[in-house]
Amino acid sequence: MRIIAGAAKGLPIQVPRGEVRPTQDRVREALFNILGSVIREARVLDLFCGSGSVGIEALSRGASSARMVDASRNSVNMAKKNLERSGLSGGSVVLSDCLQFVRRDFAQYDIIFADPPYCKAIGDRDMIAELINDRVADLLTPGGYFIAEAQLGYGVGDTHRRDFPGWKLTDTRSYGGNTILFYQKDTQQQSEN
Repeated sequence: MRIIAGAAKGLPIQVPRGEVRPTQDRVREALFNILGSVIREARVLDLFCGSGSVGIEALSRGASSARMVDASRNSVNMAKKNLERSGLSGGSVVLSDCLQFVRRDFAQYDIIFADPPYCKAIGDRDMIAELINDRVADLLTPGGYFIAEAQLGYGVGDTHRRDFPGWKLTDTRSYGGNTILFYQKDTQQQSEN
């Protein structure tokens, strides 16, 4: 794994062994190509950050800040090391359960990225749906994006379970068995109420 573009382009990213499923380079590259100039000066929240690759990529491409959150001490330590090696400013790494963090945080973010453990079978916990149904919308600036990575076929990875009241699904992209979902708050629905 490496940083794809920007100030830290080419930086190798170390990944904690056995406990994370890092966002692949090609998926991360596609994600940031879709965002384009939106990332410049953006305030980013990277939930379930693992190695910190998404947050560091955002900083490398010009984000003003990136807060990276994970419940695993090993992941947090690795993300801190990767951030320090990048030499980029504006990043911070927080040890916390991501769902609890969202309930306690009152900052505003332009982009919130979530790559939780995948919902892989019927009955598995769907943390993306929990975030959407909780207060993640309160943390987004107007026009901000909530971007989630899921496994195709289960939870929000099922095409019949992607719609949520108050949210607009603006884009989806599939890569192998994974999908990236781009949500924005539905301002039209909010103005009608």
